[in-house]
Amino acid sequence: MAATSWFRRNQKKLLGILVVFLMVIWGIGPAAEYIIPKPGVGEILGQKITQDQFSDTATRWARIFFRESKEPVAQQVWRQMALFGQAENMGIVITKDELAQEIRNFFPVDPRIFEDKDGFRRMLGSAFHLTEPQFKKTIKEYLLSRKLQYLLKSSVKVTSDEALQRYLKENEQIKIKYAALNARDFTGQVEIKEDEIKTFYDKYSENYPNFDEGIWGYKEPEKVKIEYIIARSDVIEKQIDITDEKMQKYYEDKKDVMFKKENVKNPEGENSDEASVSQFKPFDEVKTQIKDNIFFREREALANKIIADVDNEIYENIDKEGFISFAKLAEKYSLSHIVPTNQHNGTNYFTKDELKEVIIDLPQFPQQVFEREVNDPSTPIGSTEGKLIFRVIEKIEPRIPSYEEVHDKVAEDLRYEKAFEEAEKLAEKCLEKINQASLEEGIKSIENDAGKLAIIETKYVSRPGIISEDADTEILGSERAVIPETAFSLKVGGSAIVTESRGEKICYVVKLVERKRVDSKKFEEEKDVIMEQYLMEKQFVFSSEWESWISTKTQLGKSKS
Repeated sequence: MAATSWFRRNQKKLLGILVVFLMVIWGIGPAAEYIIPKPGVGEILGQKITQDQFSDTATRWARIFFRESKEPVAQQVWRQMALFGQAENMGIVITKDELAQEIRNFFPVDPRIFEDKDGFRRMLGSAFHLTEPQFKKTIKEYLLSRKLQYLLKSSVKVTSDEALQRYLKENEQIKIKYAALNARDFTGQVEIKEDEIKTFYDKYSENYPNFDEGIWGYKEPEKVKIEYIIARSDVIEKQIDITDEKMQKYYEDKKDVMFKKENVKNPEGENSDEASVSQFKPFDEVKTQIKDNIFFREREALANKIIADVDNEIYENIDKEGFISFAKLAEKYSLSHIVPTNQHNGTNYFTKDELKEVIIDLPQFPQQVFEREVNDPSTPIGSTEGKLIFRVIEKIEPRIPSYEEVHDKVAEDLRYEKAFEEAEKLAEKCLEKINQASLEEGIKSIENDAGKLAIIETKYVSRPGIISEDADTEILGSERAVIPETAFSLKVGGSAIVTESRGEKICYVVKLVERKRVDSKKFEEEKDVIMEQYLMEKQFVFSSEWESWISTKTQLGKSKS
């Protein structure tokens, strides 16, 4: 492999070691490993966010609020930075009293803890590995985000008339009759010519296919072949021995912070200044908790140590001829070496979407892989399975296969598309007869071409997305939401054609049989409860939409130079 510059080699090496070192020293959980992004972090509301700004914020928030998070910490922190950044832009402030009260709420323990400033600082260092200014800054940011969300929610109102109209709409139900014409059933009835196949290929050859969205395409996306070595958590666990001495020492070191009981009366000094004393939970009572804490800490430390040693060896040899074998590293350090197999096609090559299935608890993993150069080892990353380092073995660029390569697939797709057109024509013929006679007569009129079609009659159904105890949700599942969407717009006795062109292509002939109106008196009886429910839902939708808008003003991983 060609030589790499000293800076590039050592920059990556030092970063990897630093991340592992911080995790060992500070005891940050696996999720916090995601907090170290690449240089050029991104922008929030037009302002460039530096590496140092993001790392500082992510570290503080990870240690206070995301210690047990199973979601990528980077995305959560980025969202919070956008929120409190917008709050500051809007002129929202946090007073000293508000900050002090929130800190007191954060520690519902002996209030005298705040009187001992040095003791309080030691507690912050022990519990969160943060200084007092760092802790206060984080709580202030949290309050800014919370106050902004409160102001947004409080701006949302629901009127009585608005609630009534929504109530009537949501509780209205209908009965439907329908028949389905599946395009698959008509593929044998259509003919295709060679020139039609070629035209179809030329039209869609440059598209990426997406069957679920009804998009034809034959372009193959970029693919990668990877390997990784992993220090598995289940293997590491077998190497950990937790003695009673370790647990007793942990108890003595942490009892002031972790195992203090609520204050109790001092039986010997009821009239003295020492009327209350601090007591601690007995060792035996918290022994299991202590063992779990030590176990997790030592497992993380050992896994980090092993993977750091591997990372060191990789970068010590990166400029040497050839590439250090991951298989040999795995054997040397008793790690697992994996070249994942694609379950969809049996090969070792993955698209970005397919790569999501390799390490399912790391949603950012596919992006990390596709951003990596061939033979460029990653820094250590963590998952629930353990600590790992990956390498891209090979990349295959996006390509458009030749007409000859995909001829049969194109012919199959074209036949399916024309079969759908045939189903639509028969549906139109059926609808014309229905308007003259009945649904049954309409279905009968196309049986020579369509075969025997079942007419399905539902019970009462609600509008799509509305769950009702007496609604026929089993017959009309979410995949058939197009049927009631159209049926609710019909008059009783009216008919229409409904098409589903995404995924399985189907034509439905639909007739509205009955409409059950809603008694508005019931709304008046439960008005207060209904309006409160609608208000909460409207607030949630508004907040979600607002945050989505904010997200359009942020770019994680992109920034102006």
